[in-house]
This record gives sequence, structure tokens and C-alpha cells, in this order.
Amino acid sequence: MKICPTCQQKYADSLQFCLSDGTVLSVFNDPQATLRLETRQTQPPTQVKRGLTVGVLVLAGVGLIGLIFVVGVLILYRTWTNQGAGASNRPSSSSATNTNQPNTIPVLTKDEVAQKLAQVNTEVGLSLVNSDLEALDRLLAEDYRYVSDAGLSLTKQEILTLFRTGNVHYDYLTTSDPKIEVDSDLNKGAVSGRARSKGHFRQQPFTDSYFYKNTYEKRDGRWQLVSGLAWHH
Repeated sequence: MKICPTCQQKYADSLQFCLSDGTVLSVFNDPQATLRLETRQTQPPTQVKRGLTVGVLVLAGVGLIGLIFVVGVLILYRTWTNQGAGASNRPSSSSATNTNQPNTIPVLTKDEVAQKLAQVNTEVGLSLVNSDLEALDRLLAEDYRYVSDAGLSLTKQEILTLFRTGNVHYDYLTTSDPKIEVDSDLNKGAVSGRARSKGHFRQQPFTDSYFYKNTYEKRDGRWQLVSGLAWHH
């Protein structure tokens, strides 16, 4: 409400000048007027309710996702545990194969053993010609003995010493007309035939032609020469 300061006439707030004398109106402060409070906008109940509903749904969704994750982890753990137990209890293919097919050691025939003896006998001859002490130590049995009809008798260690000191040397050593015998147990055999050799023995040259018989035994899975005989006609 407004008032004319000249004639004290009261007017509405929409007027600016007094209708009687044209004086500019001023605001009238009425001490008896009721204090008006400014209104404050509040969230409508529907919006509050809607916000609560959305919050509840969000919390429920998060809880449901967490529950699904926990269940998935448990399922994966159970599956992995069952597979591991099944794998440990299930026999492997190799064991099944061994069960169905017994592990047997192949048995050689007499002909195959004879071929092996011929090969070992050739290795012994090459070791003598090449003065190969390592090969001779491997091919000669610890109890090996060489005997000739000339009265010569040598052990394995004596033969190795002769080669090591240079007291025996072969220029050549050849064999012919070999005959191979194999025992029934396939662990023993002999190679016999004719031999020709040339070399030096205790600083003396020699050339010889003789018959020989080398006896072999299979010891610790390998063939070794256990005795050697030489004679002349």
C-alpha cells in the first residue's frame, strides 16, 4: 500500500501519484499489518516419493548384481574343484595303455645276437690296431685272458700296459672265414676264424697267421670279450 505525503490519502501499490494533488506516493508502513512470510518452494510429495523409490530400486539392483557375482564365483569354484578331483582320480592314457599292453622287453633272435657279436668282434680288432685304450677297457672283461699255443698268456691289465707303454703295436689285423656260435640263453657266444697280423711286440717285429676263438658274454647289458685263444697248425 502507498500513501500521499501531502494529503495522507492511501492508494494501491499499483499507483505512482496522488489523484488529488499529483504528489509522488510513498510506501505506507502499517505497523498493524500482518507480517507476510515469503513462501519457499518445497519438493512435492510425489517427487520425494519418486526419489525414494528410485533409491530403493538402485540399492536393490546393486544387491542383486552382487548376489549374482557371488553365485557365479561359487559355481566356478565348484566346477574347478570337481574337474580337479576327476582328473586326479581318472587314470591317465599312458597308465591305461600300460595296463592293457604289458611292458615287455623285446627278445632278440639268434641271428640278431650273432650280428651283434660280429660287430663287437670287429670293434675289438679296430681297437687293437688303433691302440684305443678307452675302447679296449670297455670291450675287455675284467677277468679277460689271452692264451696262445706259443706259451703267451696275458690278462686285461697286462695288455693295456703293453699298449700304454708302446711295447705292442699292430700295423694291421685282418680276419676271415668267421664262424659265430650263440648259446641258447642268448647271453653268451663265440667268434672263431682265421687271422693275419703284422706289427711289433716288445720292440721285435712280427708277422703272423693263426686261428683264433674269441668268447663273449653279455654283462650289465653289454657284450664283453672274456677270453681269447690263438693257435697255429
